[in-house]
Amino acid sequence: MRQEPATVLAMDSQTGPDLPEPWDRLEPGQGAGFEREAATEIGPGHELSGHRLTAIARCQGCDDVAFRVDDGTYAIVHLTWARRQEPAPWPETQRLDGYMALQGAIETDPQHKEP
Repeated sequence: MRQEPATVLAMDSQTGPDLPEPWDRLEPGQGAGFEREAATEIGPGHELSGHRLTAIARCQGCDDVAFRVDDGTYAIVHLTWARRQEPAPWPETQRLDGYMALQGAIETDPQHKEP
């Protein structure tokens, strides 16, 4: 997948553009629980298996969490909160080339609109 320049990747920091409601940007340290749950649910054969994920935002309207992936891509993951490993392809995942693609997916997906 294509990686974006560091200046674009930095946009997911606390100083980046606001995300539309019902999404909330996560403060440093707030993502640990989401990261643990994703690591628990993602099993062998899942496209994110073996990757380090950093939670950067969550949707208040559903169980979706946006993660920065260690390969420079991003993913929106629909956590099941089963607290156990899920069979692939669960948890449902949308991989994105960069932060701008993530922001575009959040802004245009009707399920991510405020209820």
